[in-house]
Amino acid sequence: MKRDTERFKVLVKRCETYDRNKIRDIVSSGMKELEFYPSGKVYVKPNVVFASKNGQYGSTAYTHTSIVGGSLLALSAEKAVIRVDLGEKTAIGYPTRLNYKYAGYYKEIKELKKQVAKPVGIFCIDEEKRDRVFVGGYVHDTLRVSRKMARADQKVYLPKLKCHCVSTMTGAVKLNIGICSDDERAIRHDFLLNDKIVDLMTVGEPDFIIMDAIDVGVGNEAVPTPRKLGLIIMGVNPVAVDIVGARLLGHHLEEVPYLKRCVERGYLPSRLEDIEITGDLSSIEELDEAAKLIQPYDDEFYRWQDIEKELNRLKSPIRFFWGYSRQDNDKKCKTGCVMGAKMFFGFQERYAGADAFQSGNSAVIVIGKIDEPIDAAGDEVFLIGTCAEAKVLNAKKIIKIDNCFTTAVDIVLNLRGKLGMPSPALDPREIAPLVFNTLIASGVKAFKGRYLQDIGSFFKRGLQKRI
Repeated sequence: MKRDTERFKVLVKRCETYDRNKIRDIVSSGMKELEFYPSGKVYVKPNVVFASKNGQYGSTAYTHTSIVGGSLLALSAEKAVIRVDLGEKTAIGYPTRLNYKYAGYYKEIKELKKQVAKPVGIFCIDEEKRDRVFVGGYVHDTLRVSRKMARADQKVYLPKLKCHCVSTMTGAVKLNIGICSDDERAIRHDFLLNDKIVDLMTVGEPDFIIMDAIDVGVGNEAVPTPRKLGLIIMGVNPVAVDIVGARLLGHHLEEVPYLKRCVERGYLPSRLEDIEITGDLSSIEELDEAAKLIQPYDDEFYRWQDIEKELNRLKSPIRFFWGYSRQDNDKKCKTGCVMGAKMFFGFQERYAGADAFQSGNSAVIVIGKIDEPIDAAGDEVFLIGTCAEAKVLNAKKIIKIDNCFTTAVDIVLNLRGKLGMPSPALDPREIAPLVFNTLIASGVKAFKGRYLQDIGSFFKRGLQKRI
C-alpha cells in the first residue's frame, strides 16, 4: 500500500451526465493532475455485480458503460500504453458474459475498437486461465487470479459508488471481490469477509481509481435505486477514495466494516482529515453539502438491509428468524447467508412486485441457530445455511439449504414457486439466457484449457492433501 501522505489526494470532478467524450477528458486531465502515467499492459476492472435485460432490475448495480468507454479511451490514448484489457467476475452463480451483454459492455468495446489505435480487449475472469499468486493474509495464503491481471503492468479500477446490505458501501477496495472466481470468492464469506477483502489488496491494489458517482445506487447493491450525485472521483490510493465515497453516502470510516479493518491492519489514510480533497470539491464541508443531493436517508436508502422490517412493510405472511452462528459468543453472521437472503428478496420484489408478497404463501425462514422452539403452524420451513438450526414444531415440511455461505441464486433455486409468488427461476425468459450463456461460458473454458488447469491444480494440491 502506498503510505506516502502525498498520495492521499482525491480528485472530485463534477459530471452530471454520462457523456463518454466528456468523461474521457475528465479522466485524461485527472491522470495528469494526480501524476499517474499508464504504461505497458493495463488491466481495467469495472464493477458488474449484476445487470439485467432492458434494466428490469435497475441499472446502477454496475459501472456505467460511458465510464468504461471514456476511461478506456483516455488510457489507450497514452503513448506508453501497449494494450488495455477489461476483465471482471460478476456475482456468484451468473456467467460474466451475460451480465456484460445486458450492461452493454460488448457493444461499447466494439465501438471503441474503431476509434483507438491500441488493442482494447474484454474478457471474463471465470473463463480464463489463472496464475497462482502469494497473498500471505489472514484468509488467503495464495490466490488464483486471471493471467491477464496477474501479468499486467498496471491496474486501473472503475468502482461504482453504491450502498451495500452488509458492507455499508462498495468502492475501490471491495471491488477486489470480483477478481476471484466463484470457487475462491465463496471462501470465508462469513465472519472473516472483511479480512478477506483486506487480504485481496495484496494482489489487487489498483494504481489508479476512477469511481462512477454520477448516479449513485441506494438500497440493496444488486437491485439499487439511482440517485443523482453527479461526480467522478479519482485517486491513486483506494482507501482514500473509498473514505471520500463513504462520506458522500453519509458514513464515517468506522461505519464501513472493510475500511475499518483496512486501517486496523495498517493501511492508510486512517481518517478523512488526512486526505487532500481537490477539484470541484475541496473540503469536507463541500463533501457534506454534495451529499445532500442523494438524501434523505429514508427507507428507500436502506431498502432490503433489514429483512424483517421489509417483510412487515410488504405485509408478508413470511416469518423470518435470524439467530446466532458463532458458538463461542452467540454472534450473528452478518456477511454470509443473510446477505444472500437480502439479495433474494430484493430481486423478488423487483420481479414479482410488492403486492405478490402480501398474497404469497406463509412460510418460516431460519438463518443461524434459534434456541426457542418455533411453531410452524403447518407451514413449510426453510433452514438457510449450514449453521441453521431450530426446534421446529408442526411443520408441513422442512427444507435445508446446506451451503456456507448460501447465495441468492441458491435460495432462488431452492425456493422457486414455494412462496406462492411468481419466481424468476420458473420464467423461461430469465432461465433460457442464463442456461444458454452458461453453456457458452463452459465451452469457452474448455477451449481455453481452464478446466484442464483446474483439474491439474486439484491433483497437484487438493488431492495430495486429501490422500
